[in-house]
Amino acid sequence: MKRWMFWLITAIVVALVFVGFGYTKKRETQKQFDNLMSQAITNAQAAEYKKTELNLQDALRKKPDDVVAKQRLEQVKLYQEGLAELKQDDYEQAQLTFRSTAKISPSLSVLTQRAKKKDKLLESVLKQREKYDDLYNEAIRLTEIGAYSQSNENLVQILDGKNIDEKYYSQVRKDARELQERNNSILEQIRIQNQQAAIRRQREQQRQEETRKAQQAAASSSSLAENQNGEPKKNDDKNNGQDNVKDSSESKPETSNSATEPQPNNENK
Repeated sequence: MKRWMFWLITAIVVALVFVGFGYTKKRETQKQFDNLMSQAITNAQAAEYKKTELNLQDALRKKPDDVVAKQRLEQVKLYQEGLAELKQDDYEQAQLTFRSTAKISPSLSVLTQRAKKKDKLLESVLKQREKYDDLYNEAIRLTEIGAYSQSNENLVQILDGKNIDEKYYSQVRKDARELQERNNSILEQIRIQNQQAAIRRQREQQRQEETRKAQQAAASSSSLAENQNGEPKKNDDKNNGQDNVKDSSESKPETSNSATEPQPNNENK
């Protein structure tokens, strides 16, 4: 009987030891789990998302079925995907990813707030990019039809636009500057060509004016020469006229004398 009691007491003691050990281990595991979950929150607040992810993975090793840890791990992974898409300028997809991140529950509240802010920001960015894209596409159309100055007016609206220097608009800013440089180069060529054409027209007008003046001078000289050649001729005609008058006056007495000569008398015959 004493032997049986001994083994019974021994079994109870061993059982209590194991129960106590298991309880202690469970408490230790819970403590480690809680510490890891707390560290995950701290790292998330510091934007140390990789560390946050490792904390949650370690926490799940302590408690594989913990729903909160699972959801928070999914959230931090999704948030990092959104950041990667944002870095690649895939703003449409990034917005969708951040929107999904904010809907996860239970969650890391700091990630939920940041995801909502990113979603709102990207909504504004996408609207502004759409406006810039419309201006740029119209500028391309104007360039293609040769309306370079009008094209530049559209490009100025982009390059002077709100927040154009932010990274979200880097591509459209780059494209707009390149098109503006192209337009300016063509406009400069046109200006030079017009300037050269104006110089040619001016020279042609000067040449025509010089030709006209030369022709007028030649005509004036010819007229003067004709006048000079014509004066002696008029004097000769006048002299001839006077000679004719003189000859006529000299011949008149002879006619008069012959008329007054006595005629033969018929009676004498």
